[in-house]
Amino acid sequence: MAKMKYGLLIFLSLFMWSTKTQALEVKHYMQTTIGLFDACEETFSYAFYKDKDYDIKTSVSTSGTFGALYPFTATYHSVGTYDKFGFKPQDYYYETQTRFTHRSKEIVYDKGVPQYRISVKNEHKRTDKIKTDAKYPYSGDLLSVFGELAQKIIKKGKCDLEQYSFNGKKYAKSTVKTLKKEKIKTDYFAGKALKCQYNQEILDDTDAGFLLSQDEPIYFWVLRDEKTKVWFIAKILIENTPFGKLQAVTTNIEVTL
Repeated sequence: MAKMKYGLLIFLSLFMWSTKTQALEVKHYMQTTIGLFDACEETFSYAFYKDKDYDIKTSVSTSGTFGALYPFTATYHSVGTYDKFGFKPQDYYYETQTRFTHRSKEIVYDKGVPQYRISVKNEHKRTDKIKTDAKYPYSGDLLSVFGELAQKIIKKGKCDLEQYSFNGKKYAKSTVKTLKKEKIKTDYFAGKALKCQYNQEILDDTDAGFLLSQDEPIYFWVLRDEKTKVWFIAKILIENTPFGKLQAVTTNIEVTL
């Protein structure tokens, strides 16, 4: 009975989101290289609705040499509401698959405050009540932080943002700043871009992982689409990882107004 009720709630949530009036949706198709090798392919999309709801998704799949050595796929999804005070997630879900392990995690929120975490590893399910830190009561997931950043760029043409996030166990502080405007050219896009810098600080002194390091900044460049005048990510760069320089470029975008 509980499984049926939970499945019905998911269906109703998806139906409600599918019938919303869309104000803006931007979808990026990206390719990443690490060192000399093709590493993975990604999609990243965000949709903002006229009733102040949002829907943000990203997917990652290793490819080429990395895909052969380390097969990995992942999807991440965040939905919620936003207003002048920021983004408040209602539900965050991610799912990953490696050669031998399948994992998923869902964080359920109430008015932007995380309530409980549902974790699954190879069909072993666990539900935990979340005890929030009073210093960061409204910490959303990282996708909602990126959504807030996207809105900041759209409205003000700047990247400057400082926000906290929560992944179900750890809190982090994201700091983004605008560096300068400069011309860039990739194999797919060219123009005068806004160069920005992203840093993440894990607040419990644990390792952030080799891609989101507290010591290594992430640089990214945003361009304005000539046809729709909408900003989009053209390029991402991490100078140093254990495997060499990481560079991601957008190969195509889809904009719906």
